[in-house]
Amino acid sequence: MHTNKSTLAISTALKESKPIYISIGCNLDAIPHPNISQEPIPISLSPKLSNKMGLEVAVEAAGEFLNKAMKPVMVGGRKLCVAQASEAFFVLVDASGYAFAAMPSGKGLVYEHHPHFIGIY
Repeated sequence: MHTNKSTLAISTALKESKPIYISIGCNLDAIPHPNISQEPIPISLSPKLSNKMGLEVAVEAAGEFLNKAMKPVMVGGRKLCVAQASEAFFVLVDASGYAFAAMPSGKGLVYEHHPHFIGIY
């Protein structure tokens, strides 16, 4: 299978959860090109692997650090959407009982009616 630059760009965007830009001139859309297929191109992504032991150590260290804090506050921003982590963020908020704020870019991604919400950071 021949991989063209657009397919590579789309695969990279999906892997990295980042935007891409593909530009096609308005006067080129009807010109046939040998690398462009009329058939859908299947995109295969490898699953992301996690280091389970490293994750457990990191979570334990973060928990110890936060448990020593006087008034820990969690801050949610636009990366919650990019990482599809909004639900996980609120599971952590509820489990920890910590207050949380939102970055201006995260407004609308957090529940402002939540009892632990303290405002925009």
